[in-house]
Amino acid sequence: MRKGGKGGAVASKSGSDFELKTQDELLKDLISLGYKVTSAEKTGKDKNKYRYINLIDKKNNIIDIYYQGSLTKYFFGQQGVEVKDIFSHSLNPDTAIYSHKTKVLTIIEKKQQNTEGSVAEKLQTCDYKMHYYTTLCKPLKVKVELVWQLGDYFKRKEKNLKSVFEYMEKRQNKLYFGKIDVSELNI
Repeated sequence: MRKGGKGGAVASKSGSDFELKTQDELLKDLISLGYKVTSAEKTGKDKNKYRYINLIDKKNNIIDIYYQGSLTKYFFGQQGVEVKDIFSHSLNPDTAIYSHKTKVLTIIEKKQQNTEGSVAEKLQTCDYKMHYYTTLCKPLKVKVELVWQLGDYFKRKEKNLKSVFEYMEKRQNKLYFGKIDVSELNI
């Protein structure tokens, strides 16, 4: 972060805008695939942000979407998995999608920045994130997939970050620049 905290604030604003935009895109894409919203809860702070959304399609396939800290409370907590009993702190993915049909929890980490900074280093946390979520999902017999949704900055820096992206893909992470193709998700 720059002196005075300006660098972190810029990255945070950029990331927040990206998260909100991609949240809306994901929901619209799922609706275009035939899903309809059966219930949703918005955060009290921001009328445009959700805690979770439940959807169903014409074949009665149910998916649940969790945002930020709601995964710990509404997914793990309601199934009796106490994160604090296993890990010293909880991770809060930007988005998580649970498919009742496939028994897959898809963790979506969203990263966006506009200038050089440390956000790119966070991509290298992919191993720990997989360890964390697979450990929590093991007693539930739920498979975990880790997806990274990266903003324009990462597309522009793709050549410089080539070894990081190759490593992530070798570790079974899916990478998308900009928009996620929801038809490729295991839902």
